[in-house]
Amino acid sequence: MSKRVNLLFLKTKRGLYLSMPGIAKRKYVEEIMRFNKSLKRPLKQIIEVLPYNYDADTILTLFKELYPFEWQTIDQRYQLYKEKDKFLAKQGEKIRYRPEFPENWFLNLPIVKTCLKDSSKERHKKNFSENTQKENLSELRLKRKKSIDKKNDKIENATELMQNIEPLYIDVFIAAYHKKGIKTERKIEIFKELQKYNCDKSITFFYKLNDSERNNQIRQMAFFHLQSIGRYVKLRKGFKGNKKSYMTEKNDFIMTPKDLMKKIESNNIQSKKIFDLFISHSSKDSSLVKKIIKGLNKHSLNNYCDWTSDSDFLKRELVSDYTRIVLKKRLIQAKALLVVRTPNSIQSDWVDFELKYFKSLGKPLFCINLIGDEIEKEFSVLEYDESNETIKLVAFAVK
Repeated sequence: MSKRVNLLFLKTKRGLYLSMPGIAKRKYVEEIMRFNKSLKRPLKQIIEVLPYNYDADTILTLFKELYPFEWQTIDQRYQLYKEKDKFLAKQGEKIRYRPEFPENWFLNLPIVKTCLKDSSKERHKKNFSENTQKENLSELRLKRKKSIDKKNDKIENATELMQNIEPLYIDVFIAAYHKKGIKTERKIEIFKELQKYNCDKSITFFYKLNDSERNNQIRQMAFFHLQSIGRYVKLRKGFKGNKKSYMTEKNDFIMTPKDLMKKIESNNIQSKKIFDLFISHSSKDSSLVKKIIKGLNKHSLNNYCDWTSDSDFLKRELVSDYTRIVLKKRLIQAKALLVVRTPNSIQSDWVDFELKYFKSLGKPLFCINLIGDEIEKEFSVLEYDESNETIKLVAFAVK
């Protein structure tokens, strides 16, 4: 093997984007050509509804309005390849992609450039009918609204249990993932933990897995996760050459409350977690709790909710004494307790158990009282506004 081939092999093992520049460049160009082709139909529909007088801004504005996800893809592609060039430069390599700024890239598309020619504008004016244009635009807006709403619903379903904050321990988890000799099960555990947070560091982490993770199962998990939450991503094909066992190994990650208890008690990543609030509530109020968590995220608070934070372990059909032990561990890891007081929660034995145990820890207590009755003075009171999902402190605890 030549010295040059050896060097390229080592760089690939280090996880760099650079392997063989000619092949990488060809794939990049092919990707651009496929993407440009996918925009031809949307752009033709935009051209058919242009007003009598139009310019570049008119086309761009209509495209952003009627094809927001396609525009988002253009912008995300730019950000993705810009970051890859930054990475190459940081490693002392030549930058490769030089992505064009989204607006400039869009206006340089052949079909857009043609549309902006004076001859095209004159031809458009000769055949222009204001009534037809208004009808076509109205029809296209209605049609696109259905598609946009459908896509938004899919993304909302995929992200409804994700918290929009960056947990303090995220760097610890990412470092643990890249630790030498880590097993596939542990990698999947960390993956599933970071999957619960929609933040820049977790998104960057999943992009890196999609690019360079050598285990097929995890690489595909990263691809499907990014795709489900509306991110632009390409599925990288499997690595060529002889397959190592860790590349094809699979793990179903079937866990129980007992497994989680053991992980928390050992020096596992589960023992590194810290929560701003443990949300004590009735499972019957799950829809309400989802909204409350969103309101708390606006204050950058990381919240523990058993059926989201520990969804892989605390399954309803596996409730046992171990579940109670795990909840005690999580209560210890929480800085404060928030009781969501509803007709359902005041009848819940679990809420009663959580409250009594947390009181024994002597840490702060908060309450969102949706019943309106008198509550103990040791609670600080939070007010929840359902109309805009906002939360504010309205009364401090009396000590």
